[in-house]
Amino acid sequence: MRKIFFLVAVSMLVSAGLLFGGGGRQSTAAPSVSGETTFTLLVDADRAVGPGWYALYDVIAKESGVRVQPQIYPYQAALEQKNIMLNTGNYPDAIGGWLLNDNDIMTLSGEGAIIPLESYIANTVNIKEALDRPGIRQSMTLPDGHIYSPPYVVEEPIVSFSPWINQVWLDQLGLKMPTTTDEFRQVLIAFRDRIPAVNGQQIIPFSGDPNNLNLGTLAGWFGVNASGAGINAGYFSVINGQIESTIIRPEYREFIKWFAGLYKEGLVDRELYTQNLETWKAKGKQGLYGSSIAYGTGDYVAEIEPSIIDTDPSKNWYGYTPIPVLRAPGVTNPVFRNNNNGMTLFRTQFAITDKAQAKAQRIIDWLDRIYDPIHSTECDAGPMGKTWNLTNLENGTQYWLPVNTTSWNQDERDMNGWGGYSIPSLPKFRRPNWKEQPKPGYENEYKDKEVRDALYKPFLEKEVMPQLWLTAANARRAADLQTAVSDYVVQKQAEWVSGQADIDREWDTYVAQLNRLGLQELLQLKRGAVRR
Repeated sequence: MRKIFFLVAVSMLVSAGLLFGGGGRQSTAAPSVSGETTFTLLVDADRAVGPGWYALYDVIAKESGVRVQPQIYPYQAALEQKNIMLNTGNYPDAIGGWLLNDNDIMTLSGEGAIIPLESYIANTVNIKEALDRPGIRQSMTLPDGHIYSPPYVVEEPIVSFSPWINQVWLDQLGLKMPTTTDEFRQVLIAFRDRIPAVNGQQIIPFSGDPNNLNLGTLAGWFGVNASGAGINAGYFSVINGQIESTIIRPEYREFIKWFAGLYKEGLVDRELYTQNLETWKAKGKQGLYGSSIAYGTGDYVAEIEPSIIDTDPSKNWYGYTPIPVLRAPGVTNPVFRNNNNGMTLFRTQFAITDKAQAKAQRIIDWLDRIYDPIHSTECDAGPMGKTWNLTNLENGTQYWLPVNTTSWNQDERDMNGWGGYSIPSLPKFRRPNWKEQPKPGYENEYKDKEVRDALYKPFLEKEVMPQLWLTAANARRAADLQTAVSDYVVQKQAEWVSGQADIDREWDTYVAQLNRLGLQELLQLKRGAVRR
């Protein structure tokens, strides 16, 4: 195989130690027995291993007759090891975890170093089920028509990050839940003027998780999703069947003007663009927020006693409730970002190399066992019967209940929990109908996102931005362009919102600069990618 990776000097310096075991770890699983198929796997994991770690693979070996011999390194060392192995041609039967990206899959498949898997997957039960979920097979299929990596599929809410509002303050002030952007502004003003200081600190009408602020999502209130997160990265969405750039549309401009007005009126956290995650959480736990963007309210509000939690699941959690999709003046059809139809998909977590062509079906059969609903749950929760038990089946949904492990020592918790019972970077399939049963008294904590999803569902984008496969050269070019475009968008957004610059005066200059940075070229690369 032609050498396709270039090593930096530091990789060459450490290569001797890595190649001969100086930096890596072999699994402590029991040795293979006669009749078993074994395969080697390069994978990343950042926790130390010892007796009893990654015990799931002993179970899988007994069930499948296939035993993995993992070569485990911390992430950065594993990347270096991957490059060394591919350059020397001394690579393992499979490569897994976070070590491959889209560009690697495109390049290695073209080189023949990894093999197509769809014929082997056709003989499976669980991987095939994951692949047949809506949109998954299309996203996994390369332009050459082949699938080179099984999908890593995990259920998530169909709405990821969104604004929540302090229902206690609404009730206290006799205010109704806002339904328009004008009403929301009036609520924030009421919070600012009528809610007294908390522990001597002025309250903050609106804030947001700094790691997942993604304000462009709220541009959906003005008619277009301008999200820069996930599959919308680079601020692209599908509008009327065509991939479009959302950050140069008039709806986005109007949203920024409106939000800058909130900031000017003292309704937005002055540290919105400068605080770190811990600062944002700390202010929330002091009860300072009237509204905040978050994955869930538990991210920023201190836990309260179960007896205090409202028993009505449609009302509030920790005193907060989801804000509905609002309508800006003159907007008939507001939209909100659809989080990939409620499924998170990773596309490059496991590939079989040409060294293992003869045993590829056995390796896929081994992986299919991990995709089993029980084993996939064990990847996150630890061994069934030890850390959790199945409880009941209700309306086609399987519930499971965590076991009380407070009497365990730390080693027991580490080895049997997430990242200890299995290697967390390897793929799995977490079904949407397998649900964790909450601890008694904490039921509402597990329902807030379900209520939000139902509230937002009528407004979600009908066409989800596809995950695209670009050629290796185009992928590198797109990554460079996207970085430049996204950095500039974030910079200008912060300047406009904080009042350092005026969006109306700068709009034409802003659009021109985006085009100089390559926005139109990036758009054409997205549109030209193969969509199956």
